[in-house]
Amino acid sequence: MPLIDILIFAVIAVLLVLRLRSVLGQRTGYEEPQDNKAKESFADKPNAPVPFPKAADKNAKISGSGLDVLRRADRQFNENEFIQGATAAFNMILTAFAEGDQAQLKRLLSYELLQSFMRTIHDRTAAKETLEITVNDIREVSILNVELADSVASITVHFHTTQTRIARDEHGDVMEESDTEPREFIDIWTFERDLTLADPNWKLAETESANDDS
Repeated sequence: MPLIDILIFAVIAVLLVLRLRSVLGQRTGYEEPQDNKAKESFADKPNAPVPFPKAADKNAKISGSGLDVLRRADRQFNENEFIQGATAAFNMILTAFAEGDQAQLKRLLSYELLQSFMRTIHDRTAAKETLEITVNDIREVSILNVELADSVASITVHFHTTQTRIARDEHGDVMEESDTEPREFIDIWTFERDLTLADPNWKLAETESANDDS
């Protein structure tokens, strides 16, 4: 067979091999079967990163009682900082209530408690009466109870203070002489916060007092 014919057949054979490889692909003796790859787990790779939990797990509703439960639900919670904030809120809320400052109260109270406060303020304003509240001394502030229900945290706080509360009638006369001197007050306030929301602020949701006329 002439040499030129041999070369032509050789070129055709090479082209056919290349064509088959491009269509069918190729495998080497070192390639791992796909089935084995699919069976790999985190146990086979001890240093592999742990996957993040799904959003549904992160937003799961949490319920329980006590500071430990709250700390697990909100890792940013700090008891001392909360007490400082509650003490500051105590003063601001009493001042805003006495002055009838609805904008300030709206920031600090739950919706239901705000409506109750505003009704009292409306009645006082209609009667042309005024109220002055001065917190003379804060003797004790302590946490009494912590509850979580569906990720809504409630913290009940005990306030032992001395205050001067002076109510005046439409003529500016003091309505109760005893209120011109500081008196002791025991207030039990409950603050709430929805831990699933980005807002870090707590709002006053409930108030109780050991004083009959407070």
